[in-house]
Amino acid sequence: MILIGCMAPNTLSKEQIDHLANDPSIIVLTESTSNVHHPNFFNHIDQLISSFSVADSERFRPDLLVTMGGLVISKKIKTLFRQYQPESHWHIDQLEALDTYFCLKKHFKMSPDQFFEQVYAEKNNVESSYKNWVRATHLDRLIQHEDYLAAIPFSDLKAFDLLFKSLPQNIQLQMGNSSTIRYMQLFQSDPSIDVYCNRGTSGIDGSLSTAIGAATVANKPVLCVLGDLSFFYDSNALWQDHTPTNFKIIVINNGGGGIFRILPGPKNTITYDRYFETTHQLTAKQLAKMHGFSYYSAKSAGSLKRKLRRLFKPCDKPMLLEIFTPRKQNDQILLQYFNHFKS
Repeated sequence: MILIGCMAPNTLSKEQIDHLANDPSIIVLTESTSNVHHPNFFNHIDQLISSFSVADSERFRPDLLVTMGGLVISKKIKTLFRQYQPESHWHIDQLEALDTYFCLKKHFKMSPDQFFEQVYAEKNNVESSYKNWVRATHLDRLIQHEDYLAAIPFSDLKAFDLLFKSLPQNIQLQMGNSSTIRYMQLFQSDPSIDVYCNRGTSGIDGSLSTAIGAATVANKPVLCVLGDLSFFYDSNALWQDHTPTNFKIIVINNGGGGIFRILPGPKNTITYDRYFETTHQLTAKQLAKMHGFSYYSAKSAGSLKRKLRRLFKPCDKPMLLEIFTPRKQNDQILLQYFNHFKS
């Protein structure tokens, strides 16, 4: 198994991508921030493994896990491989290797291209049913994914579904941390879209500043998608004179830190609401007006479809779309999403 974490676009050459994609004995798992695409790769990790039985987990466990790139976002794959450890783990990186799964055996201090050039100069393909089994499971999950999304009410999950079905090609996507980037892992983006996210410390601060900085030097339109707390926390990033007109922001306003409602523990207490979820009644409308952004808002699926079409049209000023979702329903809809695969 090849597992690719956070990587800059074009880190892995097309030649090596094709080698991996056409090797019947290998499966390749990617994430949104991997910036690696091929129809034979599997890019919905949490979707794929969330309902695995013990037998599935044993069958999925690779003989050899080869990782490259930075940190992996999926908590589910980390948990799975710490419990069902691969026989061996190799990491490819010119600087460091993290022993994420507590079974690291080798660190190859070279680029991924250099590594796979050497491997495929000598490797003969091995017959295996591994990829076919994972592909069949993956296709089944995609059907269940679409069935569930067609039936749910307007929510964070539905908003992300509509967003990723509307994204234009050839843009740079700057994702906010925490729940925003985790929702993105459940959806497919066009291969022409470059995806970035401030991973590492995994805090919400700096996502907007990073996105505006990127927009000033990018040779393509930049869209920043982030949560309400992340936006308000870093709103001073808007206080400068260099924001390009093709910069756009989408704020998912669910009235607080929605990621905390997904985590286990007591909810709906004064202490929880104030110090963990940080509930609020704020809106980005006046901030957008003050900093010269065109402002739109959406509170339903129909409204969001219309506003997304407007957002992605050319404009002579930067634009902000604020999507309001139901604070106390989002977590249940997401948790039921994963339970849906078990049924």
